Amino acid sequence: MLYFGYGSNMPRARIEERVGRCARLGAACLSGWRLAFHKRGADGSAKCDASFTGDPGDRLWGALDRMSDDQMDELDRYEQGYDRRTVQVQFDGGTVCAVLYVARASRIGPKLRPYHWYKELVLAGARELGLPRGYVDSIEAVSSFPDPCRERADRNRAVLNEGRLPGPKKSPGLFA
Repeated sequence: MLYFGYGSNMPRARIEERVGRCARLGAACLSGWRLAFHKRGADGSAKCDASFTGDPGDRLWGALDRMSDDQMDELDRYEQGYDRRTVQVQFDGGTVCAVLYVARASRIGPKLRPYHWYKELVLAGARELGLPRGYVDSIEAVSSFPDPCRERADRNRAVLNEGRLPGPKKSPGLFA
């Protein structure tokens, strides 16, 4: 199954910490959608969402990974408040079918902001994938704030600093 990860699951280290090794195919794009930081996470901060606009000029960029059904089931544990949806993404000069997660309407809050560490994960993935400069700039422009839970911030930053989380896999609640 092809998975299109557009937010904090773009860094390879992050997605592989969650589901194990998977085949990273590269950057892909979804037309008529945009990136929004408006999904309310379990920690109360903003998380990314794939927001449908219908405007063919809007672009949602992300990572395309090949995963097993078991890996997708594992990812479901982390993606609370989202539903899977199958879409057509542009990849390598063609179009392929992929699964992404879309926030449930009940979890959207337009005035939410992400924690600094969360925005850093999204930016790291965008840079790792070599996404267009203007797209990266738009992520950089998103207002964020410090996480009051230092342990959660440190654990999530470890993905960027070490390429993996230290110690055993923790419950999804630390990442949501």
